[in-house]
Amino acid sequence: MNAAKLSDGLLPATSTLALVDLVRDRAGGTTQEQLIRDLAASTPISWSRAWNTVAKLLGYGVIATSSTGLIRLAGDFAENPMTLISDSIARELVGRLVKERAWGCMRLDPSGMVTIDAMTMPKMGDGLGMWVTDFEIAARDRTEARFWEVTERYRAVFISAVREANAARPKHSKSAEKLAADLARQAEMGEAAELWVLEYERNRLRNHPFQDQIRRISVDDVSAGYDIMSFAAHSSLQHDLFIEVKSYGATKAFHWSRNEIATAAEFGEEYALYLVDRTRTYQSSYSPHIISGPSPEMFALPGSGWKVEATSFEHVALLG
Repeated sequence: MNAAKLSDGLLPATSTLALVDLVRDRAGGTTQEQLIRDLAASTPISWSRAWNTVAKLLGYGVIATSSTGLIRLAGDFAENPMTLISDSIARELVGRLVKERAWGCMRLDPSGMVTIDAMTMPKMGDGLGMWVTDFEIAARDRTEARFWEVTERYRAVFISAVREANAARPKHSKSAEKLAADLARQAEMGEAAELWVLEYERNRLRNHPFQDQIRRISVDDVSAGYDIMSFAAHSSLQHDLFIEVKSYGATKAFHWSRNEIATAAEFGEEYALYLVDRTRTYQSSYSPHIISGPSPEMFALPGSGWKVEATSFEHVALLG
């Protein structure tokens, strides 16, 4: 039998605990295949989700594989594994939020209540989100509820993790890498390109009521990850276009720093690269090469027309 994909998700809490009970009832151990067969015979579940749940419980240490290959409940958790599963789910969710810097999906009110916005929480194709509510890490008043309230037992876990993450995060200062990137841009007439794009945007949005608010950020904040704040359309009333300007000459190539890539991932379709051929900016009809919502992966796709080396990108001509 082939292993299931994580995107097939996990079993709900009731089925998961039924699976644990099956392992407990087989004190001598059982094979993974037989465990899934027995569970399928007593519970309406998909095999793939059951496989993924077994893998998750192995990772949490609720069950363990013996030297003979049989699955048993792990030591101290043979009597009541519920607490271990719940605590493990909370730690895993916190770990993902830390890794993805996704604390924006959480809110703390004056009473100490912590809520999670399910719409802005990182995607969890493996079904962890379902476990968060099923195992009462967080509660929701209805299935489609957007905001989940972290239960009192786990509030301190989330607050402590945020505190540690904030303490560990370095101040967003100008790094050596960013300084090198800035010096490279200056060598390539980057400042002139930014001024040209600023004028280009103001001309494009010449009738916009907030045209005067199209401005360069790079002169004030070298660590912003973009150079110019603008508006995507005349109908936009708040800044929704964040432009990183790249200047090039004979070869369409540019350096994209880690900070800029991270900013692009954060802003999504509101972020754009403006590639400016500095040999053509004197032409009144010239327009820059605009790449909206860029990601490193799109440049590496076969047939993209780009040659990628680390975080440097060079446009190459396609045959035919």
